[in-house]
Amino acid sequence: MAKTNKKTFIIVLFLVLVVALGIGYAAFSDTLLITGTANANGKFDLQFTTAEIVKATGVDTTNTTAVIDSTDHDTLTVNVADLGYPGAGVQFHAVITNLGTVPAVVTGVTPTNITGNSHAIKITGLDAITTSHPIIQPNGTCAVDFTVEWDPTIDELSDTTNGESCTFSLQIEYGQANVELFNGTTDHTDVNP
Repeated sequence: MAKTNKKTFIIVLFLVLVVALGIGYAAFSDTLLITGTANANGKFDLQFTTAEIVKATGVDTTNTTAVIDSTDHDTLTVNVADLGYPGAGVQFHAVITNLGTVPAVVTGVTPTNITGNSHAIKITGLDAITTSHPIIQPNGTCAVDFTVEWDPTIDELSDTTNGESCTFSLQIEYGQANVELFNGTTDHTDVNP
């Protein structure tokens, strides 16, 4: 019987040690639970905010207009009426505002839907916005001055009664600016007595 008591004692001792190890491990271990939410809410929104005629020579200024689209404000419709002779023209001033939250850069403002004698009409100054203007910050503005003229090297006249006229649209093309990227660091420090 001494052998059975010894085996029982060893089994009980082994079970007590296993339970003690489990309780000891549980007492000295902690669980770190980190929860959080990261939101990315960037908004792109470049709009024409003003457009006006600065100077006009040899045109019908009553019917020459620059109108901002009332829906999304990213299209400017330009109408130049009755350019009277080669070299006649209009200078426009337009302002683009970044109403979004993301720094942006204009990648293009290209005339589209051109009507009229397009080979006699010369539009200049629109490339300056993409070559000389860097980043437009949120709430920042960018001004562009452009001209529409009857090309003085072309004396062909399609409308012999009223002179040359044209209409076209300008739409802002833009993207995210190459700004300095976030460069955060992580760290952890323990101070024990």
